[in-house]
Amino acid sequence: MKHTLLMLLFTSGWLGAQSALVEKNEAGIYRLTSEGGAYFAEISLNCTSKYDLSEFPSFHGCYDWHSSVHNHWCLIRLLKKFPNLPQRDRILERLRFSLSMENIQQEVNRLKTMDDGRYEFPYGQSWFLKLAEELKSWNYFEATYWLNNIQPMLELIEQNHLTYWLRRSYVPISGSHDSPAMGISFALDYARAFHRDKLAGLLVNVSKRFYLKTEGVSLEKEPIDFDFMSGGLLVADLMRKVLPHPTYVHWLNNFSPSLTNPVAVEQALAIKKTQDHFGFEAHWDGFHLNRIWCLNGILSTWPDGPEKLRLQKLWANSMNAMWDYAQASIGKGNYDVDHWLSSFSVFAMLGYSQD
Repeated sequence: MKHTLLMLLFTSGWLGAQSALVEKNEAGIYRLTSEGGAYFAEISLNCTSKYDLSEFPSFHGCYDWHSSVHNHWCLIRLLKKFPNLPQRDRILERLRFSLSMENIQQEVNRLKTMDDGRYEFPYGQSWFLKLAEELKSWNYFEATYWLNNIQPMLELIEQNHLTYWLRRSYVPISGSHDSPAMGISFALDYARAFHRDKLAGLLVNVSKRFYLKTEGVSLEKEPIDFDFMSGGLLVADLMRKVLPHPTYVHWLNNFSPSLTNPVAVEQALAIKKTQDHFGFEAHWDGFHLNRIWCLNGILSTWPDGPEKLRLQKLWANSMNAMWDYAQASIGKGNYDVDHWLSSFSVFAMLGYSQD
């Protein structure tokens, strides 16, 4: 009955108002409400069970493998944040199936036969590391069990990161599936959470080699082609994890001067609008949600004080406007949109947020 009522509320437009999904924190920046958590949990649950394709037993169910992975991350994150979600039992049932030892081993066996084990690398595989990181910090008894089950997948992905980046003398700034900054960033979070020191050290070193001397990146020119993420802000989000804060501030001002400039920032973060929110046009919605998550990431490690308050004030209106714009495409019954933008929305709000 509860599930039926929830679906009726969604389809009839309840939660269509942005105030139901989010509320402003003390800095004036949107944060997800429990109602918003239930809204996105319903969408992500639907996306993880849309299809029944036996070749990927754990992460079939979705438009593509990586979207199923980050929808599973989304469900875990939401249940951690809102333990009393109306979808709680259904989420746990899904996780028990997807993260079972048998199904994960089949996933690993399948991945090893595709692209020399680098199928969905770095994007999808790095999302799996983010899922593992989420499990590790979850104070729930089955999380430890699931972590044990996914070890074979983690070993495969770790090895890919340990070998792949060393072979690259140059990488592009990309906002698509091939984004080195996004893949390295999630892998670095994982390596530190799991005390994988060799992996963490390598990722820090290659990040500096790739991006330390990069300057004058124009955020105003993004997105490039059909990028669904912000290539420049993904690099900025990565480097705040790599450099000590004083060094990072100097680097950021050289990397993208407009980001901290009160005169130029409005144009740098301006919404690139389109009247359509379907198909490839929905990439712009993901692009803006990704910008929110990167900006929240930068703020999350910025020391408290006047400068952080200044940046929050400088970015708040742009971040909130991006959210409002992106939500125009989500939850309208278009699976091509919902299969990935639900989890992007949750990461924008909760990926780097502890409040």
